[in-house]
Amino acid sequence: MTIRLDWLAEQPNDTKRKVVGALNQREKNAFLFQWGLFARPEQLPPDGDWRVWMVMAGRGFGKTRAGAEWVRMIAENHSDARIALVSASLIEARAVMVEGESGLLAVFPPKERPVFEPSLRRIRFANGAQATLYSAAEPESLRGPQHSHAWCDEIGKWPLSHERATRCWDNLLMGLRLGQDPRITVTTTPRAVPLVQRLVRQEASGEVAIARGATEQNRDNLPAR
Repeated sequence: MTIRLDWLAEQPNDTKRKVVGALNQREKNAFLFQWGLFARPEQLPPDGDWRVWMVMAGRGFGKTRAGAEWVRMIAENHSDARIALVSASLIEARAVMVEGESGLLAVFPPKERPVFEPSLRRIRFANGAQATLYSAAEPESLRGPQHSHAWCDEIGKWPLSHERATRCWDNLLMGLRLGQDPRITVTTTPRAVPLVQRLVRQEASGEVAIARGATEQNRDNLPAR
């Protein structure tokens, strides 16, 4: 079956589901992992010279999927990418960012999934790109390592100590100097904590691009209540 992806991308979700339902398993696998067909505009990185893209929305919005798909895009297009995956703890980084139902391993077709090495806190992609897990509770672990990109999850839950969360963020920024265009994606629920407020203030300068949203925007993909 031949289907134009640009046509399908413009169709409502019901039409997409009907089309996918008519495909054989091989064709389904190919379509289901075409993120651009199913993503909402606010789940895709914006144009511009931003250094930080922050997706700030409530639970169920699809933040984790947006972050994982961004990392997939970076890894697939940059074989030399060195990506930091930072969460409130290593346990959360693994459970949500890597192995979660919308995490990094889940957004790759089964035969193309990267290799996760838990003991090394490392993910190896087939083309040579790598990602490393970090805990925001250990800000000094980010002092020294260099990266080309980073995905930071739930920065509103990072250590409530303003000094520690800020030190973690600043250490990450200092090491973000590999490649031609180092960038960070942040996925977080809105919280009135200093680090989130700092990034919101930087939106005016253009250094930070913010996508805001609510759970209801993802209602087509949420279970009925």
